[in-house]
Amino acid sequence: MKILTAEQMRNIDRRTTERFGVPSIVLMENAAIAVIDAIFDHYASIERAAIFCGTGANGGDGLAVARHLENRGVVPVVLIVGDRAKFSGDARINLEICERLNIPIYDAEQHLEQAADADLIIDAIFGTGLNRAPQGSSAEVIRAIGEMRIPVLAVDLPSGLDASSGEPLEPCVHAEVTVTFAAPKLCHVFDPAATYCGEIIVADIAIPNAAIDEESVTLALTTPREIQPLFMPRQSSTHKGTFGHVAIVGGSPGRSGAAVLAARGAIRTGAGLVTVITDSETAPQVHAHSIESMTTSDDDAIANKDAVLVGPGLRDDDESYARIRDLVANIEQPLVIDASGLNAFASRANEINPKSRPRVITPHPGELARLLGDRDAKSINANRIDAAREAARAANCVVVLKGHQTLIADPEGHVNVNPTGNPGMASGGMGDVLGGIITALLARGVDPFEAACAGAYLHGFAGDLLKEDMGDTGLAANDLAEKLPNAIKALRLLH
Repeated sequence: MKILTAEQMRNIDRRTTERFGVPSIVLMENAAIAVIDAIFDHYASIERAAIFCGTGANGGDGLAVARHLENRGVVPVVLIVGDRAKFSGDARINLEICERLNIPIYDAEQHLEQAADADLIIDAIFGTGLNRAPQGSSAEVIRAIGEMRIPVLAVDLPSGLDASSGEPLEPCVHAEVTVTFAAPKLCHVFDPAATYCGEIIVADIAIPNAAIDEESVTLALTTPREIQPLFMPRQSSTHKGTFGHVAIVGGSPGRSGAAVLAARGAIRTGAGLVTVITDSETAPQVHAHSIESMTTSDDDAIANKDAVLVGPGLRDDDESYARIRDLVANIEQPLVIDASGLNAFASRANEINPKSRPRVITPHPGELARLLGDRDAKSINANRIDAAREAARAANCVVVLKGHQTLIADPEGHVNVNPTGNPGMASGGMGDVLGGIITALLARGVDPFEAACAGAYLHGFAGDLLKEDMGDTGLAANDLAEKLPNAIKALRLLH
């Protein structure tokens, strides 16, 4: 699902009406119907609604909603924010219809009391055109809405958000539900702006797919529909060789747990076979805690495996880094590099994939900062999308930038945002499990970008199921690994 800026949405709207001939009044009507559906899905018992309407297209949507509410037996009251004389085009048509229907229409600033006994407020003041903080009477009305303590449903986006930014303007409406159209905008996806949106519903209002596809959008949201084909039920004729043999180069004295967790992640994602390549001192501990996987101390065992993970639990010293760089230079199979494997390439991103082989790296912000050189985690987090794109180009591979709203970037500049996961997953070893998940998918022949998107989604989804069972505190990485089969089963049923 593509994530749009305000400018991209304007281009798509223009293409829809001018090139494909869909009348804008039809889009406004469809938008209103989508809002009505959401209202009765979430607030079925409302008797009175206050609709705050700006003088632009968003206000026109609100006016169309008002007349549909009246037809459904809800008493609407419209409160205009701004000069009524400024209504034009489709919005004016809907204003005139409401006037002919004798729907009560007031000046919002002068008659806020008309909203006091409403069961629901519908915010249709500002849409995607807003790019600066509300001022004057608009700001006062938005503040007043916040003081009313009445549930708010926002049309397209809460008034006070810039559609193209994750940073809210001030003041800003806090909505319980937001109905947006065609595709989510940046403000719907990225915090803190997204926290103002409440539940987000993306409604189809008959904008042609071609109108969206022709827009050069490189930012998207991973959805269940896209990754479900990778987790379909197994056919009866399959065997362990069907699902690939994973090699994990990891573990060292005192760090055996990382290799174990990576192995558990791969096994529980469905890898047919898993071999952990580790030193002779660590091997017994890995074997004791991951009895389904095999262990060896021979790097040559990589040769006949279907995909390789390098890094979890390896030592952080020059000797280990040199070994890692030598291994990575010679591995031909699909490869995931994580943890100490990434530290071996500090300020050497260009050495990760000079031959353009199928590779994924899974850094947290600190590791990415070291990889790019002359950075710190704070600077990475200040602009995560650009940092992920830069790293993907520099390393010539898929980058999974871990953290809240994990990002998956490819060298061509495409970025997917992962919507799953929760704060309870902020504990040691979670990234090792993720590395195992992605490597298991690569071992089955999945494309690296797809494997990274699907792996991040499944990882977070399993964490979300775990949170439902156990709460958000004390979640352990091994708990998450063991939850993966249940997560795959549940994922197949999502819509």
